[in-house]
Amino acid sequence: MSALVLALAYFNSSLRCNICSMDQPDALEAVASLAERQWGMFTTAQAEARGVPRTDVARLVRRELARRLRHGVHMMPGVPSSPFEDIRAEWLATDPARTAGERRDDPEPVIVSDESAALIHGMGDLPPGGVHLTSARRLQSRQQWVTIHRRHVTDREYDWVDGLPVTTPRRTLEDLAESGRWEQSQLRALAHDAVTHGLIPASDLVKSPTLARVLPELAAPASHTALRQRLSNDARERGVDPPENLRRSPLDGAQERLQA
Repeated sequence: MSALVLALAYFNSSLRCNICSMDQPDALEAVASLAERQWGMFTTAQAEARGVPRTDVARLVRRELARRLRHGVHMMPGVPSSPFEDIRAEWLATDPARTAGERRDDPEPVIVSDESAALIHGMGDLPPGGVHLTSARRLQSRQQWVTIHRRHVTDREYDWVDGLPVTTPRRTLEDLAESGRWEQSQLRALAHDAVTHGLIPASDLVKSPTLARVLPELAAPASHTALRQRLSNDARERGVDPPENLRRSPLDGAQERLQA
């Protein structure tokens, strides 16, 4: 059921205990329309941009026709809770006047990253450690549980997941590996989980200099690889097909090495 339908049903059921102003149904419909496209959420700034004053938003909250998630971000009643609720609310709060849809074409979006991205991808079971976001520009949050990293993320290093820009599984692993917050065994378990669930090809792990440095067991021995490549090239120069054991890519054993 949509956020708008849920909100209006809740509103109708509350008439018996609330004295409603003439404008309240219009205000409720306006914010519910916003929430319908944003996981059941809306911001005070978005509501104001659509003609709903802050005082009316506060009135909706007092009458339990909206629920305050954090300063400036609210959720419609009846919307099921989600483990990603805090992440979505804090992401909306980084640019509260614009809707999630309006932010879709941002050239440098604020991106969900680190432990928060791992949670959304379903990688491992790391404690969330608050909400982690990444931005190319300097941003700050007043919330102590929100960390906004200042980094550059290329277009190929994030995907849109249910309306949120989220670092790819590989970039997520790389950021966590470089953070210094986790032991090697925890990173290894994360990488294994990502490969096992098909989130990352084993070859991507081997190709990542960051992961190869932190998890050296993923990389094939350099001398072995170099020797195999030299023998393979030599065979081709002589017009002979390389033997099968030389054609086998060093990437083929990445998953086996990860499980060892």
